[in-house]
Amino acid sequence: MTNNFIDVTALKESDIIYGNKGNVWSNTAHVYRSGVGNLCGTPALATNWARLEGVTVAGCPECVKRFKWEQKLVKS
Repeated sequence: MTNNFIDVTALKESDIIYGNKGNVWSNTAHVYRSGVGNLCGTPALATNWARLEGVTVAGCPECVKRFKWEQKLVKS
């Protein structure tokens, strides 16, 4: 896991990588959590092109920030 991305292997069981075509092209796929939605609050209203294209990293800056913040809380 780098500073700007979250690798799919770091995700929780309830999380997936989600993104529309624009997210795939710009490397800004989201972390989508079952029962919550995208961690950044962006609505997940389109086909999950990130899954269809085999994207393995989330790059949405806000999703990455929240995911890393949550990991710090768990380790504390």
